[in-house]
Amino acid sequence: MKRVHEIVDYPYKNGAFVILNIHHETWNHAFTETLEEGKVILEKIWSQIAEEFKGYDEHLIFEGQNEPRKNDTPVEWNGGDQEGWDVVNEMNAVFLKTIRSSGGNNVKRHLMIPPYAAAVNEKSLKNFNFPKDDDKVIASVHAYSPYNFALNNGAGAVEVFDKSGMSELDWSVNLIKKTFIDKDIPVIMGEYGAMNRENEEERAKWAEYYMEKVTALGIPQVWWDNGVFEGEGERFGLIDRKNLKIVYPSIVAALQKGKGLEVNVLHAIEESTECWAEKLGYQCCSPNNTRVVVTDESGKWGVENSDWCGIVETKDKCWSLPYGYKCCDHCRVLTKDESGKWGEMNGEWCGIDTNKCKN
Repeated sequence: MKRVHEIVDYPYKNGAFVILNIHHETWNHAFTETLEEGKVILEKIWSQIAEEFKGYDEHLIFEGQNEPRKNDTPVEWNGGDQEGWDVVNEMNAVFLKTIRSSGGNNVKRHLMIPPYAAAVNEKSLKNFNFPKDDDKVIASVHAYSPYNFALNNGAGAVEVFDKSGMSELDWSVNLIKKTFIDKDIPVIMGEYGAMNRENEEERAKWAEYYMEKVTALGIPQVWWDNGVFEGEGERFGLIDRKNLKIVYPSIVAALQKGKGLEVNVLHAIEESTECWAEKLGYQCCSPNNTRVVVTDESGKWGVENSDWCGIVETKDKCWSLPYGYKCCDHCRVLTKDESGKWGEMNGEWCGIDTNKCKN
């Protein structure tokens, strides 16, 4: 619990909203024969969590289960059956009762519960029991849509986001709207994403379209960033948190654009390693600090934080090199900020050379 508390505090103390859930469990599979044992385990886990965090405010949200379903059965991922629906609904009820009876801020805390498998499926949603007497409960659904583009890792998988993919995504979003939004039931997209198939441009198109659709309905979303970028598994990684680098900046930019936000992902990308002054025991100046104080055989020097810093020279008048990015070999502008205009080249940001691109 000490480790759980530590992780929760990282975002919580920075004013972010935190969703705390249990993941990849096996005891909560939706079978009648394991229901009673599952209810006991669920109650014990969540009563401890509730006690630990009962003083935390609304920035901490609890989610009781992750994709509860009938594992390794024909109905695991196709909407479930009566047994599965009943078990999931009963487990959700135990979770709600456990938290609400634990005191402190848990009495009014926002709680998330899933339908069967958290699936955006007509059968699972039709048989989802959502409480009518608790206005701080949120439905949690997962939508990797269209399936063959976003999630399928086998036969039938596609790399292109085309009109048929748009139609499938539209269907999923409309079902969420009809089931929840139109009935004033709050809902969060607890997981979504599109795995890497060496198709960054297509994923960026998909990301912007997806985000426009769900943002228009006011649905919050959580990208399933599992930190995996290559290999045979589910490659949903966007951000390399170990090395502090956005691996797919064009996708992140598309998500921001689709959400109606200012496109601004440059701060999270690796800084340039071409700092000649480091070999001499100094840092290089910030990109916007280009005032030359002195010049010697090593290069041009400026002053920053009361110490010398090396000024990184731009080459061929490429203004973006001090930021760690080459200049584009084209004039297609994706976004602009206080530094200048930016495009994309070989999966990385690049500066638009205003000497070549006059318009």
